[in-house]
Amino acid sequence: MVIIMKELIRFEIKKILDRRVNRIALFLGLALIVFSNLALIGGESLSLDETVTYRGREAILRQAELENALADVLDEEFLTDFLKNYQQRLAQITAESGQDPAAYLWSLIGPYSNLYFLIAIHYREWNDELFTWEDLAGIPTENGLHFYERRLEKIDNMLNAEYSYGNYTRAEKEFWMQKAQNVHTPFRWGNREVWNRILESICLLVWLLFVISICTAPVFSGEYQSRMDALLLSSRHGKGRLIPAKIAAAFLLSFSYMLFCAMVSIGINVVLLGVQGHDLPVQIFNAIIPYDWTLWQVCAVNLLVILLISALLTGSSLLLSAICKSPMAVLILDILLFYGTLFIPSSKTSWFWNHIFCLLPLHCFNMKDVLKMYISYPLGDKVISYLGMILISYSLLAVLCVLCTGRFFRSHQVGR
Repeated sequence: MVIIMKELIRFEIKKILDRRVNRIALFLGLALIVFSNLALIGGESLSLDETVTYRGREAILRQAELENALADVLDEEFLTDFLKNYQQRLAQITAESGQDPAAYLWSLIGPYSNLYFLIAIHYREWNDELFTWEDLAGIPTENGLHFYERRLEKIDNMLNAEYSYGNYTRAEKEFWMQKAQNVHTPFRWGNREVWNRILESICLLVWLLFVISICTAPVFSGEYQSRMDALLLSSRHGKGRLIPAKIAAAFLLSFSYMLFCAMVSIGINVVLLGVQGHDLPVQIFNAIIPYDWTLWQVCAVNLLVILLISALLTGSSLLLSAICKSPMAVLILDILLFYGTLFIPSSKTSWFWNHIFCLLPLHCFNMKDVLKMYISYPLGDKVISYLGMILISYSLLAVLCVLCTGRFFRSHQVGR
């Protein structure tokens, strides 16, 4: 029986790959990943002054050297002195030149823009992180920055604010404050750009969902079009083994392709940039993130989430393929269900809709956005985090789609 299943699965994979359009889609998807990674790295630039500008890989590695030499730990004393020094230099240059400080702000900020960015958004209100570099001059430093006190205060203000669509429960407030307090402080510092590139390279994989949809759309609907459905269902292994083999083949191809593209995407960045900074805390992206994780852990979770999204797309595409008679109809529905959700707005009044809205695929594939959002799902005294609900819901929905796929294909009326 196992040998028969292996042969059936191998046959179904070959059947998918024999389609010329599928091979073209798989190749173009991989080419897109390679080109996008090289373009993102090549588009980087770093200006140290009017005469020295680094570009591409050299810019990223040079910035890494500067930021690694800046500090090992972001303690209160260093942060206060760092910002105070910037404010003094800015005031001195403004007094000497009499010009608008905006003209030379970047010459002061440029090499250390990541740390200035972290400080600037940290001292904005929790619901308004839009800032200008001029804001740095207005942050008080006389009595110290109180950076980590500010962090907990900002989180507390967010949890206790009034919302038009519903407020946090007591259990949610305790849950999030406990997680935030468990984060190790002071934060370690170093260059984040290498792993930021790796994280972006993982997020690029979300655009391969279209390729997965192209390959899986005809798995069942193609049998309807060729009128082979009646023959398959009446064959010896038609209902018992062929349907599971088709499903298994689609998932194997989907996961294999996504993992291969992930290795290529990550590998390009590792080969060109290295892996320095893998053990830095995720809080160097945003200080209010309540997860005590390092950058490599964030990247691993991000890859897992994208694989789960691809699993749900594969499952839903197979389900639609078992229902619809046309692969084109399946492809259009896949696009609407996954990419079309990007244009659906959130609600100002409905807690329920907003908590469904944030689970839509194109709203939850980037961990830099997911981890800083204090979205949770209370179940009595228990609380499920946003990330936890993503993992649970996508896993369950993918399994449900698989179960329904076989049922629909077995029970459809041949010839209709």
